[in-house]
Amino acid sequence: MNFSQIPIRAEWFYYLEGEKTKLNWFLFETALEHYDMIRDSLELKPYLNKYSNQQIAQFCTYYARRMKEELLNCISNKRKRITCSQEYVDDFYPHHSNSLNRRLTDIANDAWVHMLSQCETCPQRCLYDYKSRTILFDEYID
Repeated sequence: MNFSQIPIRAEWFYYLEGEKTKLNWFLFETALEHYDMIRDSLELKPYLNKYSNQQIAQFCTYYARRMKEELLNCISNKRKRITCSQEYVDDFYPHHSNSLNRRLTDIANDAWVHMLSQCETCPQRCLYDYKSRTILFDEYID
């Protein structure tokens, strides 16, 4: 993935050095995947025409960060699986139609399913050692 062409910034996922964790890197990558899936959706042409890449990036970042607690509940076995909530989309876009927000939620779910499946074979193993600091943020170049 060419990070320089995507308006999502890695630093949106940490504030302090100690927050450069594998969990936050996973959330960053999930936001990127979500962004790509939205940009590739033919169904969302009107949405894509209405919002800039930066605005879409902000939405994807917001959604990924809101999903952090859901993800932690799944990791700690409080829940059996991740559930992508339309509530988060509705909170960000309260003026959208229910059908548009449902489609954005479906795409978020697709991004999460894809990223979770990738995590199983990725050498970083972000969700298995999620509290550990990662050098990926330090290696990331805008």
